[in-house]
Amino acid sequence: MKQVASSTTDADAIIIGAGISGMYQLIRLRELGMKLRVFEAGSDVGGTWYWNRYPGARFDSESWSYGYSFSAELLQEWEWPEHFSAQPDTLRYLNYVADKFDLRKHITFNSRVKAAHFDDARNIWTVTLENGQTCRAPLLITGLGPLSAPTLPNIPGRDSFQGQAFHTARWPHDPVDFTGKRVGIIGTGATAIQIIQTIAMDVGHLTVFQRTPNWAAPLHNRKITPEEQVKIKASYPEIFARCRETATCFIHQTDPRKALEVSAEEREAFWEKLYAEPGFGIWVGNFADVLTDKKANALASDFMARKIRQRVRDQTVAEKLIPKNHGFGTRRLPLESGYYEVYNQPNVRLMDINETPIECVTPQGIKTSAEDFAFDIPLFSQPALTA
Repeated sequence: MKQVASSTTDADAIIIGAGISGMYQLIRLRELGMKLRVFEAGSDVGGTWYWNRYPGARFDSESWSYGYSFSAELLQEWEWPEHFSAQPDTLRYLNYVADKFDLRKHITFNSRVKAAHFDDARNIWTVTLENGQTCRAPLLITGLGPLSAPTLPNIPGRDSFQGQAFHTARWPHDPVDFTGKRVGIIGTGATAIQIIQTIAMDVGHLTVFQRTPNWAAPLHNRKITPEEQVKIKASYPEIFARCRETATCFIHQTDPRKALEVSAEEREAFWEKLYAEPGFGIWVGNFADVLTDKKANALASDFMARKIRQRVRDQTVAEKLIPKNHGFGTRRLPLESGYYEVYNQPNVRLMDINETPIECVTPQGIKTSAEDFAFDIPLFSQPALTA
C-alpha cells in the first residue's frame, strides 16, 4: 500500500546509502509510488564498490550470481567479463543500473548523515546531514553496509608518517604508482591478500605485517567465454533458485557425505577436486561434517596446511602462514590468485608481529620491537571486503 507523506514530512521514506542495497530499495519503493529521498556520502552510486578501489579488489562469489535478479531485461543486457568480477567492472555495472532505471534524480550525493532521531509521538524520523540540513519521513531505511566505515589500527603515531599512506577502504580515485617503492602493509585478511598478490610484482620491496594468518584457497578466476555467456543468460532462473536453496546463498551446496565416513583415498580425491575448482566450493561445498566435527575439520585443516607448505618454499615462512588458532573454514575464507607464491619472491618479507610487535608509526615508516622500517608507502587494510 502506498505510504502518503503528511504535511509535516518531506518524503514517504528516507534511504541512507546508494550502494547495492540502497539502490535496490529505491527501485522497489519507487514502484509503490512512494516519494523518496536518498542520501549518499560519496559522489556517485556504488557503495562498497565506489569506496574500495584498491588494486586487486574483486568478487569471490560468482559474478553472475551477485547481480540484481529483479529484472529479466537487465539480466539479459548485462555481460560480466569474468567469473569473479574486478571492482572496476562491478562499479561499471552499478552505474549501468543507475542509468537504466534513472536513479540519480532521487539521490543527493556528497551528503553524509550525522544523526537520525525518531519522534515516538508523531511517528516521524528526522535525519540531519553534516551540513545541517534535515529531512523528515515516517520510514527510514539504512543501507550503510557492514564495511562502510574504515577501521584504522590503533597504533601510536599513526598520523605522523610524512608521505603517502593509504587505507584500502578509502583508496584514491587516481592510480597509485608502486613501481620500485618500499611498501609496508598491516594485515593479512581477505582484502590484504588481494592487494598483496596484486602489487608484489611492482613494488621495490614489500613488508607484510601479520598478526593472525588466515586460511586461503585458490580463486581460479578467468574470462567468461561467449558460449558461457549464452548459457549463463539461459540459466538465470536455475542460478537464483540454487542460491535460494543453499544455506549460504552461494551456488555451492554442502556435500551430504561425511569426511569421517569415507575412505582416506576418497576424502583426499574430493578435496583435491574442490581445491582445483573456482570459488567457495571448498568452503561451503565441502563434506557435511567439516564445519561441525573437530576431527573432520582437523583433517581438512591438515590438507590445506600441506598445500601451503607445497606452495611456499621457505618452510619457516610457510608455518607462519598456517593458522594455528582456528580450523579451516571456521572463519571467513579469503580466495587468492598466487598469494602464497608471493612469499617466494626475494622482494617480499613476512613479519610476525606476535614475535616482534609494532610499537609505533614513525615519520619515516613503522617501528617494531626489533627493527625500524623505512617505507615510501604504508598501507592499512580493511577486514574482509569481498563476497
